[in-house]
Amino acid sequence: MKDRKNILIRILVSAAGILAIAAMVLGFRLRGSVPIRAGQTKLPSTDVTIYRQDDPLWADDALGDSSFTMKSSGCLVSCIASAVSMESGDEVTPGELNKLFTENGAYDNEGNIQWSAIDSINGYSTQVYSGVSQKEIEQCLIDGRYPIVRVRVNAIGNFHYVLIVGTEDGDYICMDPLKDELTRLSQYAGRVYAVRVVWVDR
Repeated sequence: MKDRKNILIRILVSAAGILAIAAMVLGFRLRGSVPIRAGQTKLPSTDVTIYRQDDPLWADDALGDSSFTMKSSGCLVSCIASAVSMESGDEVTPGELNKLFTENGAYDNEGNIQWSAIDSINGYSTQVYSGVSQKEIEQCLIDGRYPIVRVRVNAIGNFHYVLIVGTEDGDYICMDPLKDELTRLSQYAGRVYAVRVVWVDR
C-alpha cells in the first residue's frame, strides 16, 4: 500500500513538473503578442485575392540574394501581393512582386524585407506600426487597406504572416498564404505580434 502511495506521489509530482514546463514554454512562445478581437462593426471582405507562397509558379524563386525561397519564407511577400492586387485592381502575383523587390534591393542577406526600400519603389508606400491595436487594424480596413499581421502557425508554432481582409462575428477574416481557403484570426489564438501595411498610390 505504501509503495502504491509513493508511486502515485511520484506520478503527480512528474505531472506537475510537466505542466509547469509546458506553461513556461507556452509563455515563452506567446511573449510579445497582443490578444486582438474584432469589434462588433462588420467590415465585410471584398473578393479576396488568395495567393499561396508555395505555388509552383514561384515556389523556388529566391528572396533577393538569400538562400531563402518563396516556398520557405514567402508568406509576407504573398500577403503584400494579395493586398496590392485588391487595392489597385491590377493583379500582382507574388512571383512578380518578389522580382520587383529583388531588383530594388528590398531584401537583406537573410531574405528579410527592408521597408524603407519598398517606400523607394515608385508608387509603393508602407506603414510599420510600433505596436498592435484593434483600433489601428480596423481603421486600415475602413480606409480600404489590408493589415498584414505576424502570427504563429497553430498559435504556438513558427512565426508566419497572414493578411486581414475583413471581420465577421467578432473575428478577423484572414488570407493565409499556406491555405486555399480563408481563415480566422482565432485560429492563431487571436494573438498578433506585429502589424504592417503596404499599398500602391493610385
